[in-house]
Amino acid sequence: MKSMSGQSVVAIDNAEEIGKVKHFVVAPDVARIERLHIDGRKKKALFAEWQDIESFGSDRVMVTAADAASGSDDDRDLDAAKGSIDLIGSRILDTAGFEHGTVADASFDADTGSIVQITSSEGGDVTADRIHSLGSYAVVVDA
Repeated sequence: MKSMSGQSVVAIDNAEEIGKVKHFVVAPDVARIERLHIDGRKKKALFAEWQDIESFGSDRVMVTAADAASGSDDDRDLDAAKGSIDLIGSRILDTAGFEHGTVADASFDADTGSIVQITSSEGGDVTADRIHSLGSYAVVVDA
């Protein structure tokens, strides 16, 4: 996920760049990526739904159409755009109350958007079945 930040987002229908990847909007239960936050034109935040993402290449993300990216009034989207809720860099807290560094990176299934695992800055991976939730303070995982 981390390596995707800053990649160009290109529309298949007109071969134009829509913007660059800023964040992944992750479901509160961290089960899957819901939307892609794109920096957009004129500094306006744009979002593309997961089903509109065609593919992830080594240097580009392809979306189905230029109009696949649009603004949003959803609170979670706006918090993601502000950087208030971002999986990468979030504290990792376990259900016993202990901190395990921060999220250095995350892996996801490119077909479904399902989060496969997160990687701690302290080393080690946390598989998806151990992850409970993501909020503005932390990611909560099983102890």
